[in-house]
Amino acid sequence: MRELRLRKLQETVLRDGSVEVDSIAQALDVSRETIRRDLTALASKGLVRRTRGGATAPGGSLTELDLSVRSTEHHAAKVAIARYVATHLVEDGTSVALDTGTTTLEIARALRGRKITVVTPSLPVINELAGTDTTVLVVGGVLRGRSLGTVGPVAERTIQQFQCDLAFISAPAITADDGLMDTDLDGVAVKQSLLEHAAQAYAVLDHTKLGRTAFIAVCGVGALTGIVTDDGADPADLTDFREIGLEVHQATG
Repeated sequence: MRELRLRKLQETVLRDGSVEVDSIAQALDVSRETIRRDLTALASKGLVRRTRGGATAPGGSLTELDLSVRSTEHHAAKVAIARYVATHLVEDGTSVALDTGTTTLEIARALRGRKITVVTPSLPVINELAGTDTTVLVVGGVLRGRSLGTVGPVAERTIQQFQCDLAFISAPAITADDGLMDTDLDGVAVKQSLLEHAAQAYAVLDHTKLGRTAFIAVCGVGALTGIVTDDGADPADLTDFREIGLEVHQATG
């Protein structure tokens, strides 16, 4: 029960930006002391930031959480996006570039065993696809502990040797005006290489990433074929992307 309550509490903070102890205790039908302990536990893992009387989202243009932490956020939406990609966008016999990130990891799980070739700098994606009928081309480089992906000149040069049919890129923020953005300076060049060496490129991000900004630009929307998001997306955000010519794919369930 506590595990479920902590997840619900974290999701509420991320969705609303902040919570107050009194109101969330009433909503979850537990004591204020219980909520205070829960918020303190979440704060110790970097999932929320404690404030007087409540908590706020960890946010900020430079905030990047560990992969293990991000994997718990909006998990159902990421699974839905992955299933949509595997069903509607990827055909057997194609080459696919998969970026680092929790959404692309779910895509790897949905594609596991398919007769395709995957190019990736992501160690979790490599582990997920290892030992299956899926061919994996490993992008070497310096392993970054927070994302468990390779970065640096070696990674960028490796990617430049290939031309993939599709690329799926994850990021924490995108707007119609500013394009795709990230918090990770080291990883941006790798994302850009994946984008530049693919015939079609899609940003894959759950609805909470739409309309947000982050520290550094990855690419303008003109570099993308489209976006794939979930059914929690604001229709106004999707209209903005459609009006500038992007394909907009929305996964349900």
